[in-house]
Amino acid sequence: MKALKKCGLCGNPLPAPKVSRNGRPLGRPRTTCADCRESPGRRAVRTKAVPETFATFGRNRAAAERTITALEAGGCLEAVDASRVESLRALASALDEDPGSAPLWREFRMAETALRLSGASAQEIDQYASFMRAISGGSE
Repeated sequence: MKALKKCGLCGNPLPAPKVSRNGRPLGRPRTTCADCRESPGRRAVRTKAVPETFATFGRNRAAAERTITALEAGGCLEAVDASRVESLRALASALDEDPGSAPLWREFRMAETALRLSGASAQEIDQYASFMRAISGGSE
């Protein structure tokens, strides 16, 4: 005799699966009963908690979050900058994992600059470029 499968959450027996004419099961096998699938608390268990503070991040990610917060407060970011923001966050997290990676630092610096200059006028971008050349020892 075949043992009935039990719900993975409450342990109640699951109904027998529907089968086709040739005896093969239809659809995916159930792992939870209908009561557990429809319970209001189920969704809360599966959601991932979002960190409330920057303390859970490494130093680079925390600095990136402060930069993003300052840019948002200054009205410099718009909805179209969402991918730039997420790129900066991902690169900062990767740098926290591997701080010795020169290519990651290069990409991080470029992503941070692109985010800070999003929405800037051509004159502001030129001023920034000349400033960066001056501090890096380049010629005007």
